[in-house]
Amino acid sequence: MDARTNTGGPAGSGPGRGAVDGAAPRPGRAAALRERWFACSCALGWGAAAEWPDPAVDAVCAVVTARHPGGTAARDRAVERALARWAGARAGAGVGLAETLTDLAALNTAVSGGGSDTPGRDDPTASALDVAPPGRGPDGVRLLRAVSVAWTDVACGDLAETAAVDPLSGLASVRYLRTRLAEIYRAARAHGHAAGEEHALVVLALDVRDWRRVAPLTIAGEAAGVVFDAGESIAVVGRGTVVVLAPRGGLAERAAVLRRLLGRRLAAAEGMVGTPSVRIARLPATHDGACALLERLRDEGPDEPGPDEPGPAEV
Repeated sequence: MDARTNTGGPAGSGPGRGAVDGAAPRPGRAAALRERWFACSCALGWGAAAEWPDPAVDAVCAVVTARHPGGTAARDRAVERALARWAGARAGAGVGLAETLTDLAALNTAVSGGGSDTPGRDDPTASALDVAPPGRGPDGVRLLRAVSVAWTDVACGDLAETAAVDPLSGLASVRYLRTRLAEIYRAARAHGHAAGEEHALVVLALDVRDWRRVAPLTIAGEAAGVVFDAGESIAVVGRGTVVVLAPRGGLAERAAVLRRLLGRRLAAAEGMVGTPSVRIARLPATHDGACALLERLRDEGPDEPGPDEPGPAEV
């Protein structure tokens, strides 16, 4: 079986089709690289040939073989993004990290090994992989790190959905926070009032980068625990968001204290970009609405505010 069968994508979505991050795709080279990558993966021990093809594979091949008008830096960023998406797809499909990294090594062999007709060989626009194979030199380490982090994001995200504690930060998980919210809504209903009358969410949004985000998240969780130390629930939601479920009494003042404390503690933290934001988000009318809010908070970036309290959201 060759790598062109069972792509797992829609018809016409093969390698090299369409624009690639503003670059000029070269479908012939992408298809050739895909075939060589598949052969190298099989040679390195890929177990189930039918499970190797994936649309993310096509995307990597397209980016690696495209002409990037933005130069080396733009090319390297595009390759890193494509490999991160590919690693996430592998994790989502149940492929282990060791097998994913072996497949990455196969891609390196496909790009940099072989004769002059090898896709990317003697082509300065082909890929960062041809210059710095994964595992060698700073660029190789960077790509290995990006792949490992992307794989872990998906794998540990799935784990966090079934655990009470987030495996990376040590804070409470989204699942635990959903459970606590269900209790809050049940208690509010039993007493004849809305959950949002007595509780709200304090949202700490951190602009963090790659593997170094664990330290800022942990610091943020510890700072939140200093300010909210009376049994409030503190949970991590997404890559860079910490949420506190707290009583409304004096909440604006406590949120202001937390923001100042975070500014001091995160000033020298690796992985931080910009300053953290702290805002208060109202609880929706229903528990289902609260769970949907958590999903939005998980997906939003630091500059994409969610549904805040009336008046100034930043405190």
